[in-house]
Amino acid sequence: MVKLRLFSALRDIAGAKEVGVDGDRLSIKEALDKFAAKYGEKARNALFDKQGELLPSVLLLVNGESAGQGGATQVASGDTVQVLLPTAGG
Repeated sequence: MVKLRLFSALRDIAGAKEVGVDGDRLSIKEALDKFAAKYGEKARNALFDKQGELLPSVLLLVNGESAGQGGATQVASGDTVQVLLPTAGG
């Protein structure tokens, strides 16, 4: 199981700061797609564009290290993916 550590709107959508996604040797994008399938359209719209690509504004870390953009980085059972969305405020 891959852990997703959620921040901002995703935490509100899931109702938790951390959720598990079943699978091993997934890309981050695949893990986030499973998350969106479980938590619905709000989750999908927060993470993906209309073509199903991960939004470039989504910041991803795997076990505390930058995972770059696009979600292609592979993760394994036991890994933690931190998913940060941009926030606005002043």
